[in-house]
Amino acid sequence: MKLNQPDLQAALLCGEAVIFDEIDSTNEYLLREYKHLAAGSVCAAEHQTAGRGRRGRSWYSGKNQNLCFSLLWRYSADEVRQVSALSLVVALVLAESFTELGISDIQIKWPNDVYYQGKKLGGILIESRFENNDYYLVIGIGLNLSMDQVDLNVVNQPYADLSAYHLERNQLLQRIVPQLQKNLKIYPLVGFENYVERWQSYDLFYGKPVKLLAGDTEIHGISQGINDKGELLLEQTGKINAYAIGEMSLRAQ
Repeated sequence: MKLNQPDLQAALLCGEAVIFDEIDSTNEYLLREYKHLAAGSVCAAEHQTAGRGRRGRSWYSGKNQNLCFSLLWRYSADEVRQVSALSLVVALVLAESFTELGISDIQIKWPNDVYYQGKKLGGILIESRFENNDYYLVIGIGLNLSMDQVDLNVVNQPYADLSAYHLERNQLLQRIVPQLQKNLKIYPLVGFENYVERWQSYDLFYGKPVKLLAGDTEIHGISQGINDKGELLLEQTGKINAYAIGEMSLRAQ
């Protein structure tokens, strides 16, 4: 079933719904139009021709198969609090939404990749603009619901999908987006510390040996979860060191 704009609009707590059959990137659309759209607005597409993920990677989105959408939000300078950890909150909302649907074995790989049965299920890319003392955030989300036809030139790591659950994309979108809007609204009031324990219940690598890749540098340690800033905690030679979210990639050792 194709994505339905009226049903999505009715589910939003704020903003407006825009759905395309094909577009370059839902993130790019909102980055172009953020001045003209209300906070909470959502852009979804049946197919992206230039979807992108973290660290400049491309993001595969099979036409009419998966769920790719972006959400626009705005914070004033006074409301911005630990914005760097916001992507962890988004990942948690996705993980908890799947759990509520009865899907077990959902994990989160720090900082914000959603995994199913140990393989990547979805990704998050947050991009921002600052103007007139306001922060505009565009939160892009890609979820693998059915991966029947995969472009292996784009997908270069083990992946999972939820085809066994026969999820209806419109219903999933209508469930996830209001939860995202609700949490984005309260986040400046409660901060990330309100989410740490819940996030860690999904931690893919907790207690396991891992390595952080930062360019050509490898950082090794035992994962000990995260702190209230969303930083990764690694046990290294008897000490716990914190690593901030940035252009790094976490891997099993």
